[in-house]
Amino acid sequence: MFARLVPAAVVAAGLVALPGCASKLNVSKSYDMDAGEAKSVDLDPQKNPQKLTVEFTSTDADVTVLVFKEADAKTADDLITADSKKALGQAKGKTGTVTADLPANTAARVVVRDAQKKTKVDLKVSNK
Repeated sequence: MFARLVPAAVVAAGLVALPGCASKLNVSKSYDMDAGEAKSVDLDPQKNPQKLTVEFTSTDADVTVLVFKEADAKTADDLITADSKKALGQAKGKTGTVTADLPANTAARVVVRDAQKKTKVDLKVSNK
């Protein structure tokens, strides 16, 4: 009888753990950017809160990388004009890391902007 209960307990424990699992995010993008241009990566909402990490490198110019709730940077114009004070996280430079806590069920937008000359930008977005 004990042999029957052990497998059932293991299966039940696994099923209890499933609802807490979050979708693993691993997005890589590369952009050739001109001075004054902005690019973005849109992230779908997740059921659980997320800690986003954005790693970036730029070959020839400093850039600003920001993480917004999608509602705070909705349009193409917002990519350039959205108030950086509304960003959940930001960094400026040729290389860097941005972290941001994103609430559950909230779409996000990672924005790259403020290059002063032509550059290539590589982004890697992940979550925990």
